[in-house]
Amino acid sequence: MVAALGLLSTACLTFKAGYFDNDKKLAGSVVDDYHRLYNDRNYEEIFNTAHPEAKRTKSKEALGAALAQTFDRYGKFVSGELVFSKVTVVGANERQVDLAYKSKFERGERNETFLIITDDRTGALFGIGELSDEEIEKLK
Repeated sequence: MVAALGLLSTACLTFKAGYFDNDKKLAGSVVDDYHRLYNDRNYEEIFNTAHPEAKRTKSKEALGAALAQTFDRYGKFVSGELVFSKVTVVGANERQVDLAYKSKFERGERNETFLIITDDRTGALFGIGELSDEEIEKLK
C-alpha cells in the first residue's frame, strides 16, 4: 500500500559531514508527528500539515482513504528503526530528506519511506510510501 503525496526532482550538491544534522532532526520530528496523527486517525491533519506543493497536487480524500486502508490492515504504529537517510539540496533554502524505516505496527511490520522538505526552521511532509525488504537493502 503506497499513499504518496508527491515526488520532487532534485539537484545534488556536496557538503561536509554534519552540515545536514538540523535537517535530519526536523525531518525526524515530521515523521514523529505523522505517526502520532496516523495513530489518532487524523488523516486530514496529516494532509493539512504537508508541504504546500504536495497539497496542491494531491487529493486529501485519496490520502485519507489510503491511510485508513493501511490502518485497517496494520493497526497502530508501535515503533520504527531508521535504516536509511539522505539529504539533498533542492533550492537556495530547501533540502529534501529521504528517510526509510523498518516499522512495527499492532498487526505486522512494514518498511515506510518519507520524503520531507526542510528549510532552516521547519520541515513538511512531501511524500510517503512503502518499500520491500529488497528495496531497503539496495538503499544501504
